[in-house]
This record gives sequence, structure tokens and C-alpha cells, in this order.
Amino acid sequence: MWIILILLLAGTLAGFAFSRLKGFNKITDKATQYIIYLLLFFMGLSVGTKPEIMKNLAGIGLDALLISLFAMAGSIFTAFFLYRYVMKKDEK
Repeated sequence: MWIILILLLAGTLAGFAFSRLKGFNKITDKATQYIIYLLLFFMGLSVGTKPEIMKNLAGIGLDALLISLFAMAGSIFTAFFLYRYVMKKDEK
């Protein structure tokens, strides 16, 4: 856990220090994008090598779909509620 926090802090400090360099944000954005693609590939590779996950993929997929749908519905409801009751009060 500490290694993650130390790396996050070091990255933040390095980003702050190098942010004045021209084109630095463009380079880091591209690097981040490709690193995420690589991470997703290795996560898929890890899932594909586990037979118990592959056998239960249909059930896991259905659970993931339901969780995603309920999360989206909750987010939409909350955004609607906040807009309707909080933002309207600010407009008056």
C-alpha cells in the first residue's frame, strides 16, 4: 500500500515539476493511453488463463450487466434530483 502512495506522490511532484515543459502534457496523455491499453490486455490475459472464471463467464457477465445498469440508473436519478432541487433553488 505504501509503495502505491509513494509512487502517486512522486508522480504528482514530477508532473508538477515538468509541467512547464512544452508538449509535456501531450506526451504524458499518449503514454497514459497506451499504458492503459497494455494493462487491459494483461488483465484479459489473466482472466483468460483462469478456467474457473471462463466456465462462469456467462453468470459473471450477467451480474456485471445488472450492476452496471443499476449504477447508471442511480447516477441518472441522483443527477436529476440534484438538478431539480438544488440547481433550481440557485436560479431563483
